[in-house]
Amino acid sequence: MVLRLGRLGLITAAVDPSEFSSHGIEQRRTDRKWLRQQARHHERVLERMRADGNLWPAPFLTIYEGLDAFDAAAQGNYTRWSRALSRLSGKVEYGVHAFIGPHALPSADPYLLRVGRRSRGRVTARIRAAATPLDAHARDLWEAMRNAAAAMRRFDARGVRGFVLGATLLVDESGELMLRAALSALAPAGHELGVSVYLEGPLPPFSFA
Repeated sequence: MVLRLGRLGLITAAVDPSEFSSHGIEQRRTDRKWLRQQARHHERVLERMRADGNLWPAPFLTIYEGLDAFDAAAQGNYTRWSRALSRLSGKVEYGVHAFIGPHALPSADPYLLRVGRRSRGRVTARIRAAATPLDAHARDLWEAMRNAAAAMRRFDARGVRGFVLGATLLVDESGELMLRAALSALAPAGHELGVSVYLEGPLPPFSFA
């Protein structure tokens, strides 16, 4: 359901209050099957809507307990949401994953669970000094991504074998072309070190709302 508010169209849905109350959600946060189902639905809706205009995705599992609460939040946040939508206009998100040696491919979990919640709102981190060829290559990847991005977040993947570097990027059309060209140019040097880089996207800007 899409509700009009000024220049905004607010995408919302009615849900079972017993399942999606604050208490109900807290009880289900350890239920991976339930979280996967909700994240996949969230992603599918936004992917369908992305072709029709600019999006400002709400944080995953944003719930308002009743129409009055939703209306109050919409009225109170109208200016902030409008500015956020303008900031994200014409931009999409990419996820970049770099691994070395034998490694597991990114899992089948929805992007929101694998990446979005780990990078959302994080301050961009610095890459450590290049003490080894692998460090130098990681810095080259980081600089290439930074040059292509309007905004950037780093995420980790603790416990994933061979993980070197992960980042989410907010890019416009020219940034997309620059990013793909830069990663292609760095691929031969990475292959010599045993590094594989995976580019995921384009996606709605989950990490930058």
